[in-house]
Amino acid sequence: MIRHAVPQAMTRNATAGILALMLATGFASAVAAADDSLESEARAAITAVFDALATGDAETVRPFIAPEFQLVRSDGAAYNKEEYLARSIPHIDSTPVINDLVVTRNGDIVVTRMRLQIEEELDGKKAESNAPQLIVFRVTGDTWQVVASGNFARLAE
Repeated sequence: MIRHAVPQAMTRNATAGILALMLATGFASAVAAADDSLESEARAAITAVFDALATGDAETVRPFIAPEFQLVRSDGAAYNKEEYLARSIPHIDSTPVINDLVVTRNGDIVVTRMRLQIEEELDGKKAESNAPQLIVFRVTGDTWQVVASGNFARLAE
């Protein structure tokens, strides 16, 4: 009986280990797929926001901006939603290219950080291209709204 107990315990442990590995691998694959999906959705939301901004029209941009929106730029300029829409929509001269995108999500909040390769003017000053950006979204259903943005592009004097 003792001789059979050790092999059975080892077999149970090995089986449990194999099942755990299979579950972990499946879980990792599911997480990777979810991460890819989230990154794809975030990239689409960022692109939609910049497409709206490129119009230069405050009413086109308005639905993309949450009521509690805050923006800070590298020179310390800061705006809430209405200030931003009234006087600080950037003048965009090129289609932005999103590089080094990192996306995290907790509930309805999605945080994105990236480098944004773009030709634009912010508050009448040429902005550095390929600068770090931080954009925070709130997701409600299929609607992504920008809650906060940090643009670290240096501005020409």
